[in-house]
Amino acid sequence: MIGDMKPNNLHDQGKWLLIDASNSTSKLALSSPKRLGATYRIPTQSLSHATLTEALKDSTIERVVIASVVPKATDLLSSFFRSREIPFLSIDASMELGITIRYPEPASIGPDRLANVVASNTLYGFPAIVVDFGTAITFDIISPQGSYLGGIIAPGLKTGADALHERTALLPQTLPAPIRRAVGRSTLTAIHSGLLLGARGLVREVVTRVTKENFFNQRPILIATGTDAKLVAQGAKLFDHVNTSLTLEGLREIGCRTS
Repeated sequence: MIGDMKPNNLHDQGKWLLIDASNSTSKLALSSPKRLGATYRIPTQSLSHATLTEALKDSTIERVVIASVVPKATDLLSSFFRSREIPFLSIDASMELGITIRYPEPASIGPDRLANVVASNTLYGFPAIVVDFGTAITFDIISPQGSYLGGIIAPGLKTGADALHERTALLPQTLPAPIRRAVGRSTLTAIHSGLLLGARGLVREVVTRVTKENFFNQRPILIATGTDAKLVAQGAKLFDHVNTSLTLEGLREIGCRTS
């Protein structure tokens, strides 16, 4: 386990359990229909009946809503809650989520991205672009009518850092980090600058082109979420909202709509 996950930490914070199982980290939050509780993290590769049992020790759970992009995690979570006879909902595009999907292959849309769209529409309005900074950087485009149009996928900051280390002889392994100036004065700061400025430049270019092609130059609401959202947003004046719990907020809203 990582973060501040401890036995009983989830106790008495709500009776719904929301789970966002991403490629790297799974976020768990107890919730009421109106409010999220604290969020806790477990490495997705460490999910097991044992770690879930410990995390949820003494918690009373009436319902579970899951967005998982990792098939093995989906199967494990389904097995765990089925064995305990706890009702669970693993979301996908075939469900009535309260959004219109104008996308040729809805089944291929990640459930986390669906949850992000639901949360964005509910909390912030539209048109909008949701940028999720995780293992990948994903852009989800929401029309002036609130419909999901499609998206853009690029490598995430840590994915880019890992690729530089793995595909070169001399570049060190590092994590994305804040920068003080554009020009790096060491190999590490040069990588940090390239990762961060590259991500910000990507956002600016995507917003410019998507706005022109889809919104008739009407400025969209820009929302950042995901692990590196605060890092990219800090001091950049790019985003209208930064909400690292956006996916969980979407799961809470979906729970309300499907209860």
